[in-house]
Amino acid sequence: MAFSKHDISQRNRSSHRLYAMREQRGSLLIELLLVVLLLSLFFPFLVSALSSLQERHLLAQTYQEQQVFKAAIDAHFQSQWARLLPANCAEDSTLSLTIESGANKPDRLSSRTVLTESDWLQGKDYGSCRIGVTVTENPFVTELDCHWKSGDSASFSSCQAYVSAQVIGLSGSKSTIQLDDDSALGVSGMLESQDGFFWYLSPGKDGDSAFWRTPEESGNSLELFNGIERLAVFPLLDQDNNGTLDAISTAYGDYALRDIRGLWVEYQYRLSNCKAQSSQMDQAYVSMRGDTWHYATPCQSIGNSIIRLR
Repeated sequence: MAFSKHDISQRNRSSHRLYAMREQRGSLLIELLLVVLLLSLFFPFLVSALSSLQERHLLAQTYQEQQVFKAAIDAHFQSQWARLLPANCAEDSTLSLTIESGANKPDRLSSRTVLTESDWLQGKDYGSCRIGVTVTENPFVTELDCHWKSGDSASFSSCQAYVSAQVIGLSGSKSTIQLDDDSALGVSGMLESQDGFFWYLSPGKDGDSAFWRTPEESGNSLELFNGIERLAVFPLLDQDNNGTLDAISTAYGDYALRDIRGLWVEYQYRLSNCKAQSSQMDQAYVSMRGDTWHYATPCQSIGNSIIRLR
């Protein structure tokens, strides 16, 4: 059977198209294989880069949480200890506070677990309730709605006198106050509540270390702040009473309030639900007493705070 020139030309064109299509498919397959090969080579690096970026983000977030947590601890210490001195300018040499090691806990805390490598502090919170009065008689009645109850201690202070007192009666918002002596008769000054406490570290309700407060004489202990693992307290002293700071003491014992200008506080804390566990690094801190504190940053860290008392 004879083919015309037109038929032969058509067949040649069809063959060329088929060949071109096969070449194109082969080229696409090669390109696809190259893409797969490149992805297989660079994918581990991409995953590593994304993982490193995520770790850096978590680390930055954790350090930010550290700053927020530390600021909250500092504010809490300030709120607890800013009133350790009475509001008076007449110094009373009999007033003091005590700083001791948890290894030597007081009888009042005998039933409590006190962290032995941390300090405890015994002092009085002066003036959570406070009012200015002029003493015209003893006992006297004042309009002061306070948390106190009959039998609680109080104090009256001015530049002329400091007198201990006691609440002997309550009626609505009125309180009847009995001064220990009549030296303040005719004197204007400040009447303030006087609540004695022990502050210390002990396991919290969730099992982690926490900052606690226990009343000196009777009453329930109160968990104040969770996550503080270690605590050291040092008095800042004005030893010659000239109004300037002379020394920081690292010794344990009793300190006269008239010599204290503030407190230097060192503490170790732990973030709860820390997300940067895989990025932790072991660190060491030497405290003012020369003790070495070991911690793993950034989930744990060290803080310092100054409590200004006068």
